[in-house]
Amino acid sequence: MADLELNNPEFEITVSLSGEEKTIRVQPAETSDGVEYYKCNDGSAEITQIRKEEDGQWEQLWGDLEQQEIDLIGAAIAQKPA
Repeated sequence: MADLELNNPEFEITVSLSGEEKTIRVQPAETSDGVEYYKCNDGSAEITQIRKEEDGQWEQLWGDLEQQEIDLIGAAIAQKPA
């Protein structure tokens, strides 16, 4: 797990949530079985944890966002340069 965090440091994305532009701090992480997911923070508060499923859809693991918001965050994460 430490390798993922070293190779993929946290980064920021900007998305529109509830009609308001938000800068979200994204921290890549992985489950104990090696599946990558993303912890998303707005300021000091964690707002969601999401991952991309094998079928290409974004799924919320933790949080209370609408699917449209999850998809916006996921699309912004996917556009981040490697």
